[in-house]
Amino acid sequence: MKLFNSEKAEAELVGHILILFITILGVGMITLYGVPAIYSLEDMANSKNSEQAFTVLDSRASRVTLGESPLQVTNINLGGGTVTVEPNSTRNPSFMVVNINNTPITVPMGRVKYTLGDRIVAYEGGGVWAQYPGGGTVMLSPPEIHYNGWTLTLPVINVSGNASVGGKGTAVISFKKVATIIQYPNASIAGRMNPVNGSNTGKVNVNITSDYYKAWADYARTLSYTNVSVNDKNKTAIIELEVISPMGTFVSLPGTITMRDINMSNPTPLINFYFNISFGSGEGDRKWEIEATNGNQKLEIKIDKDHSDTYIIIEYDNGSQEEKWNHKLFDGNPPSTINIDLLNPNMNLTYQGDVTSCTWSQNCNTGSTNYSINDIIQHYIVLMGSDITFDTTESEKLNRPSSSYTLYYDPGPGALTYLHITENRADVGIS
Repeated sequence: MKLFNSEKAEAELVGHILILFITILGVGMITLYGVPAIYSLEDMANSKNSEQAFTVLDSRASRVTLGESPLQVTNINLGGGTVTVEPNSTRNPSFMVVNINNTPITVPMGRVKYTLGDRIVAYEGGGVWAQYPGGGTVMLSPPEIHYNGWTLTLPVINVSGNASVGGKGTAVISFKKVATIIQYPNASIAGRMNPVNGSNTGKVNVNITSDYYKAWADYARTLSYTNVSVNDKNKTAIIELEVISPMGTFVSLPGTITMRDINMSNPTPLINFYFNISFGSGEGDRKWEIEATNGNQKLEIKIDKDHSDTYIIIEYDNGSQEEKWNHKLFDGNPPSTINIDLLNPNMNLTYQGDVTSCTWSQNCNTGSTNYSINDIIQHYIVLMGSDITFDTTESEKLNRPSSSYTLYYDPGPGALTYLHITENRADVGIS
């Protein structure tokens, strides 16, 4: 006789085992994924805090290096990271080279760097830069580079020191003014005077070698009138600026006369274009000529005999229109020395060219249309374009060492005229 009528009951035990298994799995998943995520978020927060702190550091460093403050201090929460001063060196290259007419001016920069894992925030060259996992770099605060199309100002910050602090506490970074050295303009060094002389290459290159060169290049592209490239092998950002042609009075007539970046918005961009021409001994066929070409355009300005007298002659040809102007300067042969002002408003020339069409606003009538030589030269210079090079080699019996010319013109924006480079040295300490 059975006292109990029942089945085997194991459901309660299995339920406890399942609950225990789910609990252990949950703890394991949290340990495996949650804790690293929390640490990652903590690292991100610390990195963001350091970025904000370095932005403050940038502002205070500028008061020292560019202002009147002798010392500035900034606190940074390390959060497990490391702050290090890295002056420019072969191991840690951080410098700027300004190349003018193949004459380099090298200024070291150095940096103050915060590192947390594979995240880096650095103060370099007066700007703040961040490097993220994978090697990407961005600018957090702009460097001290200012270019308005005429004047380039480069106050380069050069940091020195050998301190390094890491851990969980707070680091105190101090910037102390050491010296300010004017690198350009500098009258004591040849070739370092304004306006910038770009006679050889017509360019000034600013090369920035840095771990953050791509971010430097990105910043330079935001500046107007710059041509920017990078050299990945050397970790260098290359900023190219066009320079105006030399202006002033030049003794000894060269083979070419160049005008770069003429202001095309100005209908009369030439200010002074004057020649003192000296011929050699003997009468002969004395001839002076300058000639410029641009595509299918050709402009000739010359002093030559026409029949038995000496004329100044201007000829323009664009492939479809031929225009010619002249004015008699002398009866017979020219003297051994001639002064000619190509912008003389009181010297009128007579039209001798194509009458069917011309580049002027009114019809050109042979023998009756007159303009001053100033009007004519200004008109054709604007037609020829912003970059013009005159060839002077066709002159005959010309005494070049005794000849001279004066050139001044209105440069357009984007033509570097004035350059200012200072090396601002600061000693950086960390405690």
